[in-house]
Amino acid sequence: MGLIGDCGVMLEPQLGMGFQEVVTWATYAETHGYGYFLRSDHLLPTQGDRNRDSPECWVTLGAVAAATKRIRFGPMVSPIGFRNPAMLAQMSCNLHVYSHGRLVLGLGAGWYHKEYTEKGFEFPHLKDRHDQLIEALKIIRPLTEGKHVTFTGKHYNANTICYPYPQSKLRLILGGWSQFIRRAANGYADELNLWNGVPADFKEIKQQINKKIEISRAGIFFLAESSKKLQRKLKAKSRLLKELNLPTNINELKKKEVLCGDVEEFIAQLKEFSKAGVDRFYFDILDPRDKEMIDLLTRTLKY
Repeated sequence: MGLIGDCGVMLEPQLGMGFQEVVTWATYAETHGYGYFLRSDHLLPTQGDRNRDSPECWVTLGAVAAATKRIRFGPMVSPIGFRNPAMLAQMSCNLHVYSHGRLVLGLGAGWYHKEYTEKGFEFPHLKDRHDQLIEALKIIRPLTEGKHVTFTGKHYNANTICYPYPQSKLRLILGGWSQFIRRAANGYADELNLWNGVPADFKEIKQQINKKIEISRAGIFFLAESSKKLQRKLKAKSRLLKELNLPTNINELKKKEVLCGDVEEFIAQLKEFSKAGVDRFYFDILDPRDKEMIDLLTRTLKY
């Protein structure tokens, strides 16, 4: 395959993960040849037990920048609802400069009601969140290009420029399946990221967006040397899968649009997505304790 240099790994806060573990996985990704390391930007775990460690995304990104030298990194994705756009642009520009041009900036409208309300943020209706995102893009895109922005909107205002601003392009990613996100991507993004999905979905979307915009697929995965080993692995993870409302059967997981199979099947699935127009894959490390499966993924992507 030889995909690994243009693939990435993602960390979610589901299982509870300490600050040092985030840095450890970032250095693993870099030393093993991955091109990207991404963090979900949530203020608390989105599923399962909420009383777990969940280090704040942008704090960990600063540590990742300091601990690595080559790999690109960023949030996938930062919700605009609790990230003021002018401040987010400032953070992004500074970290991009500090890391010598390695930050990628993933943005979204936000969806997880509980994290907003528990942390004291208003959770607007979907239309308002969409409006917020468009206003934010009108501020963030030019600021990350070194331009002065004067903007007055319904939700946000800005009259500023970011110093230091990037001397190299800061890649902007939008995440989401909706038609709204696709239209926004056409106007502002370099990449459109989609969670799960089947090849036919990506083939259709590829025809709807600007040819200059890359499409990436993110999602969890399950992989083993054989189907028997994989089924045993899934059975051992039954408690975790139950927390996430996922089945423990291989075929049922595939119906849920999860990448799943032995090495040969896994490679075939990736090739099918690539043929449908997927330019990049991000693999979610759902269980960071399962280093065996992640090592196998690494070897498979280098095949």
